[in-house]
Order: sequence, then structure tokens, then C-alpha cells
Amino acid sequence: MRNLYSIIYIFFISASLIAQDNSQSTNTSFYAFTIVEKDLLPENIAYDSGSKSFFVGSTRKGKIVKIDENGRQTEFISPKQNGLLMVIGMKVDAENRWLWVCSSGGSNLVDYNFKDEEEGRPAGIFKFNLDTGELIKKYVLDTIGEVHFFNDLVLDNDGNVYITHMFQEHSIYTINRNKDELEVFVSPETMQYPNGISISDDNKFLFVAHSEGLASIEIASKKYRTIKNPKQFKFSRRESVDGLYFYKNALIVIQPDIKTVQQFKLNNQLDTVIDAKLLEVNHPMMNNPTTGVLVGNELYYVANAQFESFDKNGNLFSIEKLYEPTILKTKILD
Repeated sequence: MRNLYSIIYIFFISASLIAQDNSQSTNTSFYAFTIVEKDLLPENIAYDSGSKSFFVGSTRKGKIVKIDENGRQTEFISPKQNGLLMVIGMKVDAENRWLWVCSSGGSNLVDYNFKDEEEGRPAGIFKFNLDTGELIKKYVLDTIGEVHFFNDLVLDNDGNVYITHMFQEHSIYTINRNKDELEVFVSPETMQYPNGISISDDNKFLFVAHSEGLASIEIASKKYRTIKNPKQFKFSRRESVDGLYFYKNALIVIQPDIKTVQQFKLNNQLDTVIDAKLLEVNHPMMNNPTTGVLVGNELYYVANAQFESFDKNGNLFSIEKLYEPTILKTKILD
């Protein structure tokens, strides 16, 4: 999740498109649905296969909206419920009926006035009942003077959680299902500002997007390795990745600032990018596309988080200058 912190990312298109004018559109996405609250400023979307419902979180209001299979929109988690801050990454555990939520302090949130250098910045992982919205447990980092930010998370098949964290430390945290405690999993020196995170189908490898590129972590050994890039596709620093999803030996990525969704094919060892395919570029509704969720062979993603819709005094633009948050969907290529 990028425009909520003081790092400017301009994201990438593949090396094979260097000669292409970035204003060109490759529109393969379709409208899935919109949300009536223009000032939601959503960052993430999750999906429950059991109820066939989507959940969209708000960085502005610190709440979560549910969209059921009939398109009915209701407030699932109320603003700042149980101490919720900005809602960032979310994932559904459909089997256990849990909704896992990354929540962090930040200026997008209404009435948030903590100063990093004085009060620090709190962040937490919230576990809600997926059917009722009741809080089951929260795991919070909130020490005066410490600046924390939980960004995104992923679950393995056993229900263990892996979370990207930045600022105070650049780490992957975990919540082991049996221990039920928040703890650091790894803190590789070369991993800077970790963002999107995904997991291989066999649950052996985590994949992490960070400011220096793409990486994998072997879960059993905690071995960290940089994903090789012999064809020099651009996915580091000013071309970093936000949303990241593993699909059939490929990494599906979302790049907000150049408004691109792309599919990177990996080799059989899952340690090298060998090809790239564009899925979407410059869709007309894109205004800070952020992250999404895979539903079968389709990616549903937030097209217009509108994080830059503030004036020089930090006031959100008036409602008539905002658009309804739009969720787009695009098919992943086999």
C-alpha cells in the first residue's frame, strides 16, 4: 500500500514495452461493482467463497463494507470499531470463518493526528468473525515513539498468517495458529519496505514485493532469496509492486502509478521471472489502483483508491470531485 506513507513509487511495465507510449491503453478489465460512498478511499478487497461476498476496507473511515452475492452493500465493521485504524490488507479464512485485517495509523484516517516523531504510529492485526463481524482477537504494536505499519497478509492452508511490516523494522511477521501470538518471522537486510505478499500453491514459499524488487522466502528454512530477473523487467524502486498474487507458477502484480496489472511467469524453481504479459494498462477508471483478490481465474481489484484527493492543507476534496470506488475484474491468462 503505497501513497499512505512517504515513499513515492512509480510502478512498471515490462522491458518489452519500453518503447511503448505509457499513455496507451490495454483495457481487458470489466466493471465488477462500485461502492456508493465516494469518500471511502479503499485499499484492499477480500472474498468469502462461502457466502459469495466481497469485503472492501476504508482507509478514510476505518471500516469495512460487505457486498453480498446480490450486490447489496452493508456496513460490516463500523468506523474505528474495536480500535480499528486505516484498513489496509485483508484476507478471508473461509474454513474457520475469520476475516483477517491489517490496520495501521496514517493521515488518510479521519481525525488521525499522531505525529510519527512524537507519539509514533500504531498498527495491528484484527481477527473478526466472518459471519457476525464480532472481534475475536487483535494483535497490536503501539509503543510511544515507534512507527509501525502492517501492509498486507496471506494465509497458508493450515491457517497460519504471514504479514508484511515496514518502518520501525522491515520484516515479515507471523501469527502461528497454535501459538496465537504476533511475532517476527524474518527480517532480511535486503528487504526494504515490504508490501504485497502471496504464497505458492504447495505452501512452501512466500513471495514478497518490496522497494528493491521481488523476493521469495522458503517457509520451512526461512531462507530468503531475490527473484532473478535476466530479462530485466522493471520491478524495483521507482517501479515497485503493490498487490501481489501467485497463480499457476506466475505472479500477478498491480502497479499503481503507471496504472498497470501484469502477469510475470516464473520458472519451475519459482526463483526467476522468465516472461511478462500485460493484463491492464491505463483503464479510464484507474486512480491509484492498489490491491485485489483472486476469485478462480479472475482478479478483482480496487481501481481508484483516490489517495491523492487531498488539498495542500490535507483536506479531502469535496464529494462532487470524487468518484464512486470502483472494483474492476480481469481474467488471468493460462
